[in-house]
Amino acid sequence: MNKISIKIKLRILFFILVLSIATIGYKSISISQDNKFTLEIIHSKSQEILSLQNEIITPLYNLRELSQALIMAPNQKIRKSIYRDSTIVANRLDAAFLDYPKEINEMWINYKSLIDVTKQYLDSDFEEGAYINTTTASREQFHLLINELLVIQSDLLGKSSSFYSQAVEDAKNIKVEIFVSLFLILLFSLITGYLISNKIISSIETVENGLRDFFEYLNHKIEKANKIDLVSHDEFNNMANMINANVETIQNNIEKDEALIKNATKVLQSIKSGNLGDRLTKDTDNPALSELKDMINNMIENLEAQIQQEIQKRLENEQILLQQSKLASMGEMIGNIAHQWRQPLAQIIAIFMNMKVTYDFDKFTQEYLKQKIEEADKLTQYMSNTIDDFQNFFNPHSKKEIFSVEKACRDALFIVESSLSFHHIKVEFEVLDKLSILGHKNEYSQVILNILNNAKNILLEKEIKNPYINIEIKEGNNYAIVKISDNGGGIPSKYLEKIFEPYFTTRHKTQGTGIGLYMSKNIIEKNMQGYLNVKNTQDGACFVIKVEKYQEQL
Repeated sequence: MNKISIKIKLRILFFILVLSIATIGYKSISISQDNKFTLEIIHSKSQEILSLQNEIITPLYNLRELSQALIMAPNQKIRKSIYRDSTIVANRLDAAFLDYPKEINEMWINYKSLIDVTKQYLDSDFEEGAYINTTTASREQFHLLINELLVIQSDLLGKSSSFYSQAVEDAKNIKVEIFVSLFLILLFSLITGYLISNKIISSIETVENGLRDFFEYLNHKIEKANKIDLVSHDEFNNMANMINANVETIQNNIEKDEALIKNATKVLQSIKSGNLGDRLTKDTDNPALSELKDMINNMIENLEAQIQQEIQKRLENEQILLQQSKLASMGEMIGNIAHQWRQPLAQIIAIFMNMKVTYDFDKFTQEYLKQKIEEADKLTQYMSNTIDDFQNFFNPHSKKEIFSVEKACRDALFIVESSLSFHHIKVEFEVLDKLSILGHKNEYSQVILNILNNAKNILLEKEIKNPYINIEIKEGNNYAIVKISDNGGGIPSKYLEKIFEPYFTTRHKTQGTGIGLYMSKNIIEKNMQGYLNVKNTQDGACFVIKVEKYQEQL
């Protein structure tokens, strides 16, 4: 066994494996062919049973029901419909009974003639005769025919069961043959495989132990690796000799590499302390380490110049980032203007569509036209003012005015009122105190509008039943407080601290940019020195706007 090569040993094992697979495959194919033949017979019988049931028995019962419905039909129109349906079923049965014995076909013809007698009685208005014929002679003939068909069906079922029982018995016999064959093959395979694998494993363990010594040497656990000694003359012996030769060479190279690494470590420590004068001097036979040595020496020579270049590049990159930041601010302003214009444009389109429908229904009046023109003019005026409002937002010296909190809220609500009504969103507007504040009215209205739009979108996305938005205005100690709440289920706790960040949005990019709440918070807190916060209630989210109330000077 020691003089047999591993290649021959593995071929022997492979031959045993092929022999085992071939034997099992032959038996499996034999079983498969037998099962296929049995299944074909059972399938054939099942198809005959299914055909008998679907093409004969079920239509017969259907025809019987139609003949009984015929005598109970209340008028000639219904009878004609039943005549037509029964004729279709009878024609199909005529074709189906041609494949059955003559006696069965004659019984069908007799039953069909009795159905025709019922029709004749009904055509002559002799309904009593039709009823008696259907419940006596026709009924008896129907049961005789069904009983014969059930006998045929039972015979087919019996044949299928017989074939199935025979197949089960044959499978038991073949199973015993397979178990015996597998036992003999496995026994032979185990004995042969044990002898071959035991020798291979022994050689592998010897090589493994030699490699373990070598790795312990590499990890500085032992001073020198031992040689691998094998008594066999197979491939493992050749492998052991090759490993021994390489280990000796590696040991010599490692000593040189360690010297170079220590030299490199000392030079890198000098670089860390700011000294660029040292160079690597130790030599090695390792090409990679030699290349590393040259690279480190070149790096030291050019490091100072490269550091200056990197500093200059960073300064240039910072200037680019500053410019990009300015462009992003401009894009943010333009995007928010577009966001504010989207709803008024949709509202104007809705006004035009409403005017067309009103005109089509001849309800177009001068008063109605004037009303719609005023609504559209108010929307376009709001759109025109939006540009100025955003200019004021970026202008710290923009003029402020004293305005009613209720009026600013109602102006914002007007923009989305028809959309909320269309989506059946109820709005509750509760004014507990009449308050005024000093600031930018249009900007304040835009904040209210943005929060209302967000609430509407959440209610629609979550398909909330009985959706509502509540606006409450009340007086605090020093502030005019506006609370806007909904029943949209609230904001996930992980998003509560992020919703006012720029570009943060939980919606798709095509539905929002994430700038709205960020801009709203800046308008309230930077331009109006107020507060804009959000919290979750039992039903949904609640936005709280607090701006210092205006008190007249006495």
